[in-house]
Amino acid sequence: MNHMNRRSVAKILQFGFDTAGLTAAWYTTVNLRLLLNPLMHPLTRRELYLAAPPVPAILLLWIAVSFWFRAYRPSGRSLPGERFANLIESTILASLMAIVVTFFFREFGAELSRSFILLFMPTCLVCMVAARYAGVLSIGIVERAWPAERVAVLGLGDEAEEVAEKVRNSRDSGVVMAGMIVPADIAADNTVLAGGRVLGTTGRLAEVINRKRLDRIIVVNGCLSDREADECGVISKRMGVVLNRSIAIPKAAVNLRFAERFGMPLLEVSPASFSRRQEFLKRCFDVAAAGVCIAFLSPVLLLCALLIKVTSQGPVFYRSPRVGRGGRYFTFVKFRSMYADGIDRKSLTRSNEKNGHIFKVRKDPRVTPFGRFMRKYSIDELPQLFNVMRGEMSLVGPRPLPAEDLDPDGQSREFHAWSEQRSRVLPGITGLWQIRGRSDLTFEQMIDLDVEYIRQWSLELDLRILLETPVVVITGRGAY
Repeated sequence: MNHMNRRSVAKILQFGFDTAGLTAAWYTTVNLRLLLNPLMHPLTRRELYLAAPPVPAILLLWIAVSFWFRAYRPSGRSLPGERFANLIESTILASLMAIVVTFFFREFGAELSRSFILLFMPTCLVCMVAARYAGVLSIGIVERAWPAERVAVLGLGDEAEEVAEKVRNSRDSGVVMAGMIVPADIAADNTVLAGGRVLGTTGRLAEVINRKRLDRIIVVNGCLSDREADECGVISKRMGVVLNRSIAIPKAAVNLRFAERFGMPLLEVSPASFSRRQEFLKRCFDVAAAGVCIAFLSPVLLLCALLIKVTSQGPVFYRSPRVGRGGRYFTFVKFRSMYADGIDRKSLTRSNEKNGHIFKVRKDPRVTPFGRFMRKYSIDELPQLFNVMRGEMSLVGPRPLPAEDLDPDGQSREFHAWSEQRSRVLPGITGLWQIRGRSDLTFEQMIDLDVEYIRQWSLELDLRILLETPVVVITGRGAY
């Protein structure tokens, strides 16, 4: 089946889960209202069934609002939490519309308990988000059995090789890098470039599309003349192949946006910086959310502490100096996942699977069996909620690096621009690293994601990352 069929099946599956979530919210609200009978006007279950808006009416309202907000549009991979953000928008609006209709139009029944419809909104939000998580995990299983989208990169040079590498290392399991296409004046058929095998030239584009069953072609900016680019566009449109144009993004932390000026589309580049208002809002959100998480997860924290003590000798917590905002050191806290008297890290230097300032060993002999379990599901990171409360970390941000991996001033001489930019913000418990590959990423990809986060930061981006994080944690992908 082709890529479009894959998207259609994913939409149908997700709609099925959302419908189940909406129905569950209706019945849950009925039971909650019955539990509140001693505190409110008592209603029987039959009275509630007759007075509340019927499930089919709620479903029709949801369908109308979800299509208005395009809640089932393809997930934008560049936007964390996109599949949850539009769901929450649609759910809130549908609930508000149900409240307005119920309160101001008596056709729904004068006997209706207003408390029911007020309870329905938060219940619906919780049930719908839970249904979306279930849908995302189920769709992931289905997509892994689906034919992958075949992508080719059209261009030559360093930028083309960089684009090909990003496609090849994409976290989307449904994408395959088929190879490279070069301009018509290059005779390079069946040769191999750094970006991959050359499939053919633009002069034989239709033949290449058929022979390699391509679904998408990414054209590197500036590699084709206007006439050649137009010809490729015509062929791609005729054959149903998506044609993209890449844009070279500056490595520095800058804000990018498209603007219509002087009668033409322009890409605006401006320095990225946090205002005091943004920092204040981020800090308030961190304190409130971290406080709720600590209270809610306290049984898990206590159980983990007990299991660490029972399964291995040593302290419950691991403390180490990490580099925080401005390059200052702070005491980083996490659950101990290694043997207290284990192998020294220096003896494993040759086993390091990363470069730059990252040290990772997939089968690290220093990690305890229970520690390996905690690492897979990021449970060992939970004590960092106390670092957040102390103002040393944020819930979302670049991951804090060990002080020993950087220079004494908390910076990096080798990667100075990157270290200077990431030191402008508080390090975080989760971030773009965690939702786009975790330990499977290369150091260069981690640098790009740090800069991307700083460049695009907003409170909405933090919320999107937090919504996406549980999906990655539950699957355990890229954790070791």
